[in-house]
Amino acid sequence: MQIPLGSYVLRLRPLVILVVAVMVFGCLKLGMWQWHKAEQKQAITHALAEGKLNVLELAAQGKLDEAHVEAMHTRTVKLSGHYLAEQSFFLDNQVEQGQAGFHVLTPFLLADGHTVILVNRGWVAGFNDHQQLPVVETHTDEQALTGMLWHQTKTGFQLGKPGTGWNKVQQVIDFDYLQQQLSYPLLPHAILKLDPAVAQDGFVRHWDVPAGQVEKHLSYAYQWFGFALASILIGVYQMLEKRQ
Repeated sequence: MQIPLGSYVLRLRPLVILVVAVMVFGCLKLGMWQWHKAEQKQAITHALAEGKLNVLELAAQGKLDEAHVEAMHTRTVKLSGHYLAEQSFFLDNQVEQGQAGFHVLTPFLLADGHTVILVNRGWVAGFNDHQQLPVVETHTDEQALTGMLWHQTKTGFQLGKPGTGWNKVQQVIDFDYLQQQLSYPLLPHAILKLDPAVAQDGFVRHWDVPAGQVEKHLSYAYQWFGFALASILIGVYQMLEKRQ
């Protein structure tokens, strides 16, 4: 079958059409998947700002592991247990509205009695004398915490090794180092970012999903849509012939 196009003719070739159809379908499917991911991240950001995220109760979900954390990344969850106050530490070089300070992180022993998760309790201001540390209060009674479950995939760069002893101030969140200091198994690459509405044991908390996450998924979506269009154009070019 031929379709005349001025001085050219489009000769329809079943094999070319089949290949183009498969390519377009695959590219559009991947593009829509990335588009929906961007919408989900945007919805999470809006829900965090408005405090309307549904809370997932994990107390009865059995043992929590890294696979669960990765699957529930950015979900708002509720966990029961108690703080291990002696292992609290300050994450250095954290800035809030132009002021330098720390994030306060404390291990939280879950109600199962054998798993620990890090809780980021928020930001506190530092001092001009960097040797001076803020005084923070930590309640160690049994309690239920609500917060955003975060899958921490990057350790960050630090000069030298943290050593073998416990450091009250740390430059990065190094899960391997922290595990060596704790008596309980630490849930790897997991952080509970304490809900801003929780008043007890919390500090300044402005959590959100980084804007770059949304733009990244949109960029990937546009790329896949572009590949779909390119596939169509290449297919047409392959079937286009000049009239004799």
